Amino acid sequence: MTNVNRWTSDHLTAPGGTAIYAAQQRERLRQMADEVQALLREYRADLEAVRLDGDKPGQARVRAYLATRPLARLESNLRDAVNAAGRLDTEYNRRYVELPKKRAARAAEKALEKSRKAQLQTVQNANAVNTAASLHGVSSALSEKPDANAAGNPPAFLDFLKESA
Repeated sequence: MTNVNRWTSDHLTAPGGTAIYAAQQRERLRQMADEVQALLREYRADLEAVRLDGDKPGQARVRAYLATRPLARLESNLRDAVNAAGRLDTEYNRRYVELPKKRAARAAEKALEKSRKAQLQTVQNANAVNTAASLHGVSSALSEKPDANAAGNPPAFLDFLKESA
């Protein structure tokens, strides 16, 4: 028989599922951390009150601190777990909700850039054809001119421009 009150991955992948789960776990872990913190303070205070023969000043306090370090690490780890549970929904949204949107936007931008480049290439090709036609027209016009100008020199390009103006 399965427990119907437990979380499954289907629950987490449902819209808002990770946010609800993270909030529940954060609250549960925060309560545990608060309980451990209260116990740590009480335990450390009781241990500081214990005086042993031959203690130097402050030695009881250091001994209590060292003896309670594992409990303090437990409390610190629970606080870290609270923060990790808080990042659960953020990471899910970044990797499964926002990433497809970013990829689609990037693909649309790339397609737009590709069409711009194709259009620019078409314009450049048309300009090249126009330039070639103009040069062909100029060269054929030069070849139709007489072999010498008024001064008896061979024709030059500037002579053609003067005559066509």
